[in-house]
Amino acid sequence: MLQKNFKEHRLAKHWSQKELADRSGISLRTVQRVEKNESPGSPYVIRTLCETLGIETNSLSQSSDHEGSRAFQEVIGSVPPDRYLKYINLSSLSVLLFPFLNVVVVTGTYLIFKKKFVFPNDRATAQKMLSLQIIWSVATLFILIFTPLIDYCFLHVGEVLEIPLFIWIYLVLLFSHLLVTMLAAARLNMGKDPIPFIPNII
Repeated sequence: MLQKNFKEHRLAKHWSQKELADRSGISLRTVQRVEKNESPGSPYVIRTLCETLGIETNSLSQSSDHEGSRAFQEVIGSVPPDRYLKYINLSSLSVLLFPFLNVVVVTGTYLIFKKKFVFPNDRATAQKMLSLQIIWSVATLFILIFTPLIDYCFLHVGEVLEIPLFIWIYLVLLFSHLLVTMLAAARLNMGKDPIPFIPNII
């Protein structure tokens, strides 16, 4: 794996992980995670480690296996892997244009970009984003179907409202969807799992 190449080049210079971290300005924990293959490393981290070790990026990809080379090219390429996750996340806002359009658009966006996810964690995150749209849409559909019945039998709120209750409920659900999307975007920018509370049902 390409991460092991960093360790080989570091040991060739007789540097400890802490010394590499101090020289590169990358945190010790990040260096450890990259060498243990716990993290692919951001484009910035990869480039900085290469510059610090005085190695060419090509030397890493050439000494890796085919899958590792593809992953490395994805990481150091002009488009970071998490950019595709951001596209999928933002495509869910299509629900603002038409009810339940988010399922169609997010599914299409996922199918377009799924081959770009060479790292399993990124692919799993993209699937969780699609799972979120499916779960939200199914839950919203059931809530909208049963709200008038519950209101008629128990609440009787609709009798005093000019706008039907189910429309108010839908607006609340739509607002919650928007908040979750914005939260996921913020967590993506911080390099965190955007929706850790959503199961992967794909």
